Amino acid sequence: MKIKTILLCVAAGLLATVTTFAQDTAQSGFSISLKNGSTVRGRTLSRDDQTGKLRLAMSESSYAVIAPEDTVSIQSPSGASDSISIKLKGGSELRCKEFALNGEMVSVKLGTATRVEVRWSEIESISFAP
Repeated sequence: MKIKTILLCVAAGLLATVTTFAQDTAQSGFSISLKNGSTVRGRTLSRDDQTGKLRLAMSESSYAVIAPEDTVSIQSPSGASDSISIKLKGGSELRCKEFALNGEMVSVKLGTATRVEVRWSEIESISFAP
């Protein structure tokens, strides 16, 4: 009887581990650190022109609405290189690892000391590109 109980506990532990791993894998994408200390991960980021709020798509059916002033940093996961794609109107594209929001401007970090300022109105889309 003790062996069955032990096997049942081991099976339950493995199931919990697999479920947790699957949830972590589904949340891949760039991360947004918020002023309250939490972090949100998503694959695409857009901005509502009327309200100025950010819409972060985390999956096909879930998203978060974030006030730009609540963000601390937006960056790709550690270990990834140039995995954020910022497509500009007109066909240009910027690839970066990190960017910051400054009101109507997006400050894109292209290297250790290089930043490019882009207006929100010039951005077509921001997405995570693995």
